[in-house]
Amino acid sequence: MKFLKNLNKLSRCKAAILTNQSAFGYRGKYHFQTYSEIFDLKTIFLPEHGLFAELQDQVSGDELKYLFGDMEIVNLYGKEESSLVPPRESLTNVDVIIIDIKDVGSRYYTFLTTAYYILCEISRLKQETGKAPLFLVIDSPNPIGKKVEGTPLQKEYESFVGVPTVLHRHGLTPGGLLSYYNQTFQLKVDVIVVPVGVIHPKSVTNFAWVPPSPNIPTQSTCLVYPGMCLLEGTNLSEGRGTTKPFETVGAPYLIGKAKEELDRRMAFHQSGNFILRNLRFLPTFHKYVGSICEGYQLMVLNPKQFHSLYFILYFLKQIRELFPKDFDYLKGVYEFRSDRPAIELLAGDSTLLDYLNGKLRDSDLEIYLQESERLWARVIKPFRY
Repeated sequence: MKFLKNLNKLSRCKAAILTNQSAFGYRGKYHFQTYSEIFDLKTIFLPEHGLFAELQDQVSGDELKYLFGDMEIVNLYGKEESSLVPPRESLTNVDVIIIDIKDVGSRYYTFLTTAYYILCEISRLKQETGKAPLFLVIDSPNPIGKKVEGTPLQKEYESFVGVPTVLHRHGLTPGGLLSYYNQTFQLKVDVIVVPVGVIHPKSVTNFAWVPPSPNIPTQSTCLVYPGMCLLEGTNLSEGRGTTKPFETVGAPYLIGKAKEELDRRMAFHQSGNFILRNLRFLPTFHKYVGSICEGYQLMVLNPKQFHSLYFILYFLKQIRELFPKDFDYLKGVYEFRSDRPAIELLAGDSTLLDYLNGKLRDSDLEIYLQESERLWARVIKPFRY
């Protein structure tokens, strides 16, 4: 394969890798196994969820252990915020840092934020010492294509689930987004992007799909995730503890006349692009574990036209109006920040928060989203791979 021939040019270089189970397939192996035959692989950086997606969201990987001989395992999602940045010694003893991990096309997804933190640390190392390892991105297709949704993350909402300036659904491959970071933030790192293949843009499901994390079981999950992830900031279940996380939403309180009115309102939103299938579900863990929830399965009919972020913003606005005594936004620590509630970090934009609070009309939101998406599409044009 041309892909492997390109890597063989760096044969026996000392390397470290950010990866997990999503990087699988060449020669029927995990990619880190293949790379260990090409490089002198010194270190594996663990992202959130662990090497094999063993852990649920916001669970520290400090206790994870793997038996890989002399290879060092560095956890980049621990109990403390300082764990998110790789230790300097793990970067100074290698020639190449390999990034080979799947993204799902949304800025909240933390794998490429971890890669961004590595990129920033390499930049600091280069500025301080004049030398730094090569940053090699093994690119992979964006499972939801080039379509974009949302607005740029504003600086005050920066967190592990949001790098400033990036839209909710960014429309880039891992190589494209990391190249964007390198240029936009003037990091001046030597970034090389190696393409590995293409998924047909009309494909929604793929039998070769490996879940990159516990709650992204299928490619169809990726279609709704750019919007439905906002549910993490609410007391609505996002379907964790079911077989359809992020495609399922509900709560025990979604009952009565208010639920009937919610059904009516949602029937007219983005008409023809989705179906909300009424259902009851019993989460086996996470929110409302062991309690019957009333809610929906979100079934996308027209992926090209469906706007996941607008859907959830509209949905939450209706919930807030119809269930004022029951619905609430969650408080407390979320992805290492305690000074702002999760919904603010996820929305990442004061205008979107104004809409959720009833200060903007639907038409105003639509115009704002369209203009933001148009500008972003222009900005990222040089980073389309």
